[in-house]
Amino acid sequence: MAEKGSTILVAVDFSPCSLLALRKAKSIREKKPPRIVVLHVIDKDFIERCVRHGLGAEEEISKKLYLRAKERLDHTLREEGMDVEHVEKVVCPGTPYLEINRKALQIEADMVVMGCSGNSGDMENIFFGSTTERVLRFIKRPVLCVPDNGDNKPD
Repeated sequence: MAEKGSTILVAVDFSPCSLLALRKAKSIREKKPPRIVVLHVIDKDFIERCVRHGLGAEEEISKKLYLRAKERLDHTLREEGMDVEHVEKVVCPGTPYLEINRKALQIEADMVVMGCSGNSGDMENIFFGSTTERVLRFIKRPVLCVPDNGDNKPD
């Protein structure tokens, strides 16, 4: 597992499974306190679909999603009993698997923790694989995949 002084990147999409991943990172931190960076990626394809359907301008939609994600991330961390002041929070737009890989390299993460089933649509998973599968194809860091516990509620 992670050693003292190490860095853990946790990918969160607010799905029940990603909350389990956050809890796993928290439990690792309690044993040997590493640096934890929690990342939420606002899917640029989702933004583009919103614009195509006339829900607003790209900048307006991006800003709303960004502000909502930051609020939700703070709320989620507090709900999970994590010290909001000592966890680094990152919200960025992009393609989730690319941004997870990019951030892991940028912060020199010793481990990436993520859920195995998140908020991706089923058709997308059938043709292209889940975000987790795509991260695993390209990453050069260890990844801890936390499976769904089956009842869609975090432990």
